[in-house]
Amino acid sequence: MPYHFFLIKKAILSGTSALVCLALSIPVMANDFVITSSDNSTNGVGTTNGATAAAIAAAAIDGSDTVSLGIALTTTGTNVGIKSTNDDNTITVSETGSITTGLGNSAYGIYNYGNSNVTTVSGSITTEGAYAHGILVDGNSNVTTVSGSITTVGENAEGIRSTGNTNAVTVSGSVSSTGSSALLNHSGSGNSFTLDEGAVIIGNITTNAFTSNSKLTFNLGQGASYAYSIGGGLTIIDQFTFNDADERDSVATHGGTNCINSAFICNLVTAVGNGNAEAQDELQFSMNSFMIGSLEFSSNQANDSIEAMAYAQKSKSNTWANVYGGTSKRASSTTQSSFNTSNAGLTIGTPVPINDTLDVDLVFNTSRTSLDIGLTKDQEITANSYNFGAVVNDLAPATGWAVDVFGFIGRNSYDGKRKVMNNNIATGSETVTAAYSGNEILLGLDAQYSQAINNTFNFTGGINANLSNEKIAAYSESKYYSWDARTMLQAAGGINLGLEHNKDALTTFASLGLQHSSLQKGKTATYTNNGTTGSFIDKATSDTRRSATVGFSYKASDNIAFKGAVEAFTSENGVDGNSANLRINWAF
Repeated sequence: MPYHFFLIKKAILSGTSALVCLALSIPVMANDFVITSSDNSTNGVGTTNGATAAAIAAAAIDGSDTVSLGIALTTTGTNVGIKSTNDDNTITVSETGSITTGLGNSAYGIYNYGNSNVTTVSGSITTEGAYAHGILVDGNSNVTTVSGSITTVGENAEGIRSTGNTNAVTVSGSVSSTGSSALLNHSGSGNSFTLDEGAVIIGNITTNAFTSNSKLTFNLGQGASYAYSIGGGLTIIDQFTFNDADERDSVATHGGTNCINSAFICNLVTAVGNGNAEAQDELQFSMNSFMIGSLEFSSNQANDSIEAMAYAQKSKSNTWANVYGGTSKRASSTTQSSFNTSNAGLTIGTPVPINDTLDVDLVFNTSRTSLDIGLTKDQEITANSYNFGAVVNDLAPATGWAVDVFGFIGRNSYDGKRKVMNNNIATGSETVTAAYSGNEILLGLDAQYSQAINNTFNFTGGINANLSNEKIAAYSESKYYSWDARTMLQAAGGINLGLEHNKDALTTFASLGLQHSSLQKGKTATYTNNGTTGSFIDKATSDTRRSATVGFSYKASDNIAFKGAVEAFTSENGVDGNSANLRINWAF
C-alpha cells in the first residue's frame, strides 16, 4: 500500500474524530415554546424562542425546555395534548389555558417522559378516551402541581398517574376520574401525593402492589374534615403512609368502599376538623359582647334625659328596646382557622321598682349568630340564643359613678353543618349535621364616670367586667364524629374613654375601648373520630380587642328617646369587625 494512502487515511480519521469531539462539546439548546393555537395535533401551534408561530413537533420538547399554554388546546384521535421527553422541562398551563384531547386511546392531557420535569396546571385538562390519563408522569424526581382542574371519563383513564421514583404531586384544585383512579401511584418507590387546602378529589386514590415508600399527605387546613377511601397493596410496604400536616391523627380502618379491583386493601381514612372546638370561645365572647352592648345602663339614661322622664312620670312604665347587629372575620394562620360571623339580636327591658333607691330592669334577649369556618365553609354553625335576666341600676350614686350589675341565665341552641371531603361522592364532599345545646350563666359589672368639661362637653370613662359559664352537652354528628360534653368558663374585662357633646335634645359621643377576654376552663375538647378517641387543645385562649365607637342620643319628646351607635374593632388574634345598635325608650 502506497505511503500517501496512509497519509490520506490518517487525515480522514483525524477529521472524523474532530467532528465527533465537536458534536459532544456542543450543549443541548433549551427552547422556549409558547403555544398560541391548536391544529388538533400534539403540542399545537406556537412560537419557538419568539420566532414566527409554526407547528410544534410532537418530539420537539426534548429536554431543558419551557412550555407555556394560555389558550384552549384541542387534539383529535390519539394525539396527546402536550408531550415532553428527557429531563428538566418546565410546562405551565395558566388559568386561561386548557387541554382537551380526542376520543382515542392513550390521548393523555400531558405526558412527561423523563426526569426532573416541573409541571404546573392552573387551567383545565379534559380527556375522554380509554387510558387517556389527565397527566402521565413517567420518570424520576418529577414535580407536578395542580391548582386548576383535571377531568377524565374514559375506561382506565387516571386523573394523575405517577410511574417511577420520588415523583411529587400536589393538588389544591380538583381531580376527577369516573373510569379509574383520580390519583394513581402506578409503580416505583418514594412517590408522594399532597392534598392542599381547596383540593377536591372525585374517584379512587390508589397505590399499586409492589410499590414502596408511597406517601399521602393531607394539608387541607385545620377546619377541614375528610373521609377518603384509599386503595393499596396487600402488605404494609405497598400501601400509602398517611400524614396530616395539621398535626391531627388520621384514623385508618378497613371500611373504605368502591376502591378499584386491583386494590387488595381498601382503607377508610378519616380526620375531623377542629374549627368548631377552636372557635367556640370566640363565638361565646362575640354573642355575650353584642348582648351586653345592648343593655340599658344608668349611664345611658342620664344623657338621654330618661331619668327625668322616669321621675316625672312615676305612674308610667319606662320600657326600652334595642335592636343590634354586627359582623366579624378572622384570617387563617398556622394555629387557627379563618372564620366569618354575623349576629343579629333584640333586647327588651322594663323597670321594676324595688324601693326608692334601687331600680331593677327585667330583661329578655334573643339573638341569632351564624359562624362560617374555613375559606371554603368547612363548617357552618348557627346559634339561636335566649336569655333572661336583670340589670340593677346605679348602685353607688353618692360616688359620682354610675355602677350597674347584671345577671342572666340563657340557653343556646346550635345547628351545625360539616363538609367532609369524600372521594366517593360525585361532588367530592358530603355534609354531616349536628344539633346540640348549651346552658349559660352570665354575670357582670359596668361602672361609668362622667365629668363636665364645659357647658357642652363631658369627659367619660369607665370599666367593665363579666364572667360567663356555658355547659355544652355531648352530641353526635350524623356520621363519623361525636363530641363529649364541654364546660366553657370565660372572663372578660375592659376600659373605655370618650367625649360627649350636648346640644339641646341631641347628644353625640365618641369613645375608644380596650377589652380583654380569657378562657379559664374548657381549653380541651374530646371527640371520637370513626371509633377512635382524640382531643383538641385550644392554644389561643385569650385575646385583646381595641374598639372605636361613635353615636348619638336624641330626646324626641317627653315620652320617647332614641340612641344609636356604631363600633369598629380589631384584636390581637386577627379578629376584625363592626357592629351597630339602635335603642328606643318610651314612657307610657
